[in-house]
Amino acid sequence: MTFKSLLPPNATPGELAQEQVMAHVGESPIDIRTVKNPDLSPVIVLPWLAWESGVTFWDDAWMESQKRGAIKNSPKVNKTRGTPGAVREALLATGYSVDVIEWFNDTPPAAPYTFRATINGLASEAALLTITNQINDAKNARSLLSQIDMKSPDIRGEFFMGGIITGTITATIGTA
Repeated sequence: MTFKSLLPPNATPGELAQEQVMAHVGESPIDIRTVKNPDLSPVIVLPWLAWESGVTFWDDAWMESQKRGAIKNSPKVNKTRGTPGAVREALLATGYSVDVIEWFNDTPPAAPYTFRATINGLASEAALLTITNQINDAKNARSLLSQIDMKSPDIRGEFFMGGIITGTITATIGTA
């Protein structure tokens, strides 16, 4: 197939080569208008969108919804980085609800410049490692994470229980 150039006859060989190389750009399967939107962007573009948005902690093993949440929350996290609110927001974006208790709010007061985190729910060992890494990324450099607690969710509802007892007695009547 011959390539029909749109350039004038006096175009240099470099310009002609660049035109041929760039001819396929319009055939891209990605709609360029959706690339900057974390909700509409293709999954393959999310790591670069996260880099551009300033996401400082990224895990390729996250689910797609966690990746999109981290990108959407990154402006808020970056604006408040180093505060308990930033720690909460960073973890909430990836699906973990966490309460941060600083040393002066703890009962009894803990060692200065320490804090503890309480996860509202249950987490696996791998999830705890991810949570710890995210906390260390979003907290200020001065404070130390002293412990992570897990608070099991309250389960409410009606529970019915029933049972039945059956028994048999065998009697033999006769002479021995």
